Amino acid sequence: MTTRELADRLPTLVDAQRAVRDFLKESLPDVYRVDVTKVLSLGSAPAAWEAMAVVWQPNSVIQALGLSTERPVLDQNTYLVRLDERLNVIGYETQEAEEAS
Repeated sequence: MTTRELADRLPTLVDAQRAVRDFLKESLPDVYRVDVTKVLSLGSAPAAWEAMAVVWQPNSVIQALGLSTERPVLDQNTYLVRLDERLNVIGYETQEAEEAS
């Protein structure tokens, strides 16, 4: 497949997952792991894709206090990421954890 053919083909779900994972790893500090949990194709501009991802990062309180631990203490943060039809990130935000009732 030529470069032009790759550029002309429609992005797939796997392409969207990869774009979200790569963006979060590059944009956020000290990322240990990113799991894309949901991807929706919205089909129209401006946002063509919407994805939810869980990101594990070191606990900021433990880092700020300079405490050493045998294993890293990680926080789990959920992000909503919006992509355009060419898989460029057009916005992202953290999502509040749902409170158990």
